[in-house]
Amino acid sequence: MTSQLPGQATKGFIPGFRAGKRAMYQAAEVNPSYGVNTIQDKEFQKILQAQGINFKETPKAFLGAYASRVLGDIVADETRGVYWRYNHPIAIAEKVTQKIIDPNKTLPRYTSAAIGASILTPAFALSGAYDPTNISELGRPKGFKQNRPDSEDPTQSIEPGTEIFERFIQGRQGRPLAYEKAQEEIPTLTKKRYANYMDFLYNQAGILGVAKVTPENLQGVPEARLFGYPVSIPTVTTAVGGVLGARTALASAPRTPQAQQMALLSNIPENIPTKIHPKGQGVRGTVGGLLGGAAGAIAGVLANQAIAASQNDTQLPMY
Repeated sequence: MTSQLPGQATKGFIPGFRAGKRAMYQAAEVNPSYGVNTIQDKEFQKILQAQGINFKETPKAFLGAYASRVLGDIVADETRGVYWRYNHPIAIAEKVTQKIIDPNKTLPRYTSAAIGASILTPAFALSGAYDPTNISELGRPKGFKQNRPDSEDPTQSIEPGTEIFERFIQGRQGRPLAYEKAQEEIPTLTKKRYANYMDFLYNQAGILGVAKVTPENLQGVPEARLFGYPVSIPTVTTAVGGVLGARTALASAPRTPQAQQMALLSNIPENIPTKIHPKGQGVRGTVGGLLGGAAGAIAGVLANQAIAASQNDTQLPMY
């Protein structure tokens, strides 16, 4: 493939641009699933290097080639696709968790998914986006309206089906209640804290409009917002504890049996490769994730309680 591309003749910007275009097409021919974003595109880099195009020796051709690559990236939505795929903290957490608990991708797909769910489900249940104990009001968190609020009672939803979809699929929390109503549900809430939190939610842009942090939410504890979704201290400690617990449990799994023995037991010919996994990995990893997550959750909740108590000691209720 690379022998068909021009070599040292591509030293200018325009020849480099054309070489970049050809490199993209050839990378796609070599790998039918080609579609990686510019930064992670190692195949493109190899083809350029095979032509002698690099930043040190042929800077103009190098810039031209990458101008072509960026244009292709934009047309195919490759980098933006990464943003779309990971524009929610749960999606990011899932990716990171899988990388840590199964770095070599040796676990079966749904075994890995089950272990990840045992870690992240309780972690994000403690984020504050919904209240798993408030079943009668479809998980509405304290101090917040429903996503589809009733005009007379905003704690009730006029569209329960849509409410469930928006809260648990789209991750929408709802808007804060009016101060008087919110304080009925959160007795320690002060007007100052409420005003600061409203300013945080609606006026502060944060970092690139993606991430921002406040030392006090309505409950008086720290809260981060990633892509608009709340993340709390217990969320982080539960996830970390769950990952550590799962890793420890997986490390204690029995050794993989010999492929020949398994082939004999299951009447599979020895010349057919058989992928064999340690016994009980799914159960061990899930239990380890749950136990580690529980320990992390307790630590995070206690930390939140200590922070809230210290915040309440320094603020008088403002009526």
